[in-house]
Amino acid sequence: MRALTRLVLPLVLAPALTSGCGAFDPRLVVSGGSGTDGPVGIVVLHDTVAHRPYSLGGWDMCLDRPGSATITSVEPIRPYNDIVVQAFSSRPHTGPMLGNAEKPLTELGFPARGPAVTTVCEESDLHTELALQYGKTRDDSAGAEGVRITYTSAGRRHTVDFNLRVLLCAPGMPAERCEKTYEELLAPGDDGD
Repeated sequence: MRALTRLVLPLVLAPALTSGCGAFDPRLVVSGGSGTDGPVGIVVLHDTVAHRPYSLGGWDMCLDRPGSATITSVEPIRPYNDIVVQAFSSRPHTGPMLGNAEKPLTELGFPARGPAVTTVCEESDLHTELALQYGKTRDDSAGAEGVRITYTSAGRRHTVDFNLRVLLCAPGMPAERCEKTYEELLAPGDDGD
């Protein structure tokens, strides 16, 4: 009976000890973070046209504990009219941050593939800058309520939502009309909310 107990006990303890390990993986934190109180900011770009890159940056990323996180994809949240995230990247925040520009991220000093985020939020004032390159497939106004960032940390897949509303307004459309059109699309009941 003792031999059976010695054999069964490790089999019971092993899954119990490893099943919660994901809770201790480093988690990616993006300035503004994930929230339910609406967007952390709104970017409205005027006179945007199809197939042109619109790069935005200036947001800090860091980890909630020591480790490493690698971003694998960035997808728009609640997109309308074919807005796309054409590219994403990151770089150490050591100088002026990117605001916005009508150039690809690679022409603005960002690597084609952003390095892993390793900075711990509370251990350093220098974080990692997140940059996103948007575009649209037609000249109509397009937008998204934010982006869902997928990343790997300690070999596990995680996501974090960054609630930054981005509107790419049609050529000649006044900013107020562009924003109002998007607000009408978000009104409760229009899409099953």
